[in-house]
Amino acid sequence: MTARRSPREIELVIDELTEDGLGRGRFEDRDVRARNALPGERVTVRVLQRRRGIWHGEAQTPPEPASGRVAPVCEYFPRCGGCTLQHLDYRAQLEHKEQVLRQLLARAGVVPRRWRPPVAGPRLHYRHKARLGVRVVGDELLAGFREGFSSRVTRMEHCAVLAEPFVAALPQIKRTLAHLSRPDRLPQVELAGGDREFAMLLRHLTPLESRDRRLLEALSERTGLRVFVQPGGYETVRPLDEQAGRTLRYSNPDFGLCYRFEPTDFTQVNPYVNRLVVRNALLALAPKPGTSAVDLFCGIGNFSLALARLGVRVLGLEAAAGAVARAAENAAFNGLSGLAEFAVADLYDARCPDLPASDYLLLDPPRSGAGPNLARWARAPRLQRIAYVSCGPASFAADAARLVALGFELEEVGVYDMFPHTAHIETLGLFVRRIDRRG
Repeated sequence: MTARRSPREIELVIDELTEDGLGRGRFEDRDVRARNALPGERVTVRVLQRRRGIWHGEAQTPPEPASGRVAPVCEYFPRCGGCTLQHLDYRAQLEHKEQVLRQLLARAGVVPRRWRPPVAGPRLHYRHKARLGVRVVGDELLAGFREGFSSRVTRMEHCAVLAEPFVAALPQIKRTLAHLSRPDRLPQVELAGGDREFAMLLRHLTPLESRDRRLLEALSERTGLRVFVQPGGYETVRPLDEQAGRTLRYSNPDFGLCYRFEPTDFTQVNPYVNRLVVRNALLALAPKPGTSAVDLFCGIGNFSLALARLGVRVLGLEAAAGAVARAAENAAFNGLSGLAEFAVADLYDARCPDLPASDYLLLDPPRSGAGPNLARWARAPRLQRIAYVSCGPASFAADAARLVALGFELEEVGVYDMFPHTAHIETLGLFVRRIDRRG
């Protein structure tokens, strides 16, 4: 987009808040989406991007704010793209997320029997996983979240949502990266944290020199961060200190479990809310000892091992071979190998084998949803209850409609705020097979 093709600044009234947390309005019959804008406000918007005929931009805080507007907790909002809803009262954030899910389910023709109140945890310093962009601008190295509607890296010295060990280390990370031999060849860093161990994974496009490694070792000693380096794809990731090992740990005290994981493994961003999701998913399933369950998209065993701890025989299936290996190791580490088994399976492949007969099904798929095999899974013999954990409300609603058509009811559903101050929606739904009462 160039300045000659669209105005730099426009003024409009915001009609609604979109699913992705943007204020939506019209300007000269054009659809406009703006960060830092709430329904009912008249705002001045700086247009930053035009995509598929929609203008996107950043709104100035209006002189007459909406009743739900609050002062952002972070000075970098709204420029930083890490958060979308810091300008909205937190209770209103939860109400908005539930309303989005309600509307999507209604459009799909799904009526839940019961809504759980939104579940929340800490609002600040909850992020134990993040990817930060790195860019050299003049004589300065920037490391932070990308700006909204831009590939530029936010100039930030601290963060209100990153876990506190990462916030404390951020200035030293930036200084160290700036002194490496080729800071212009460092596209990103990834952050991953457990309960007590925190790691930084550095992507570098040119080989590190001996001096670079010494600087990174010194960074690790000063901050306590475990440093990993990545010269290529994820298969090239290595710890800078091989003796320190590759794994971090997090626990789930509700079930007396400890999980080992590598920084590249999928783990939930918010460990506090993750524990609440696991607890309530198992309370919803209400499994009995001696029964069986299948955990699809099982990752490193986040739900599988909790089920096994309750005496349920579990089969966990996952496409990532590394995660499956970690899940098996976690089962052994927690003394659950006799109850929890794991296997590699491409669950999006239509040729995926049928599931074994089981009493319960738990699935936690990517944002794209359960995929083409959901109908076959739902028809598995003996299956009566399904706990569906979702990070994609649209795909959850679509899959819920499929399950209803297959003879299940959405017994209960609720929003879990895994990402406070963002528009991301985590959902837990319990589906129960309908009983045919015609006879």
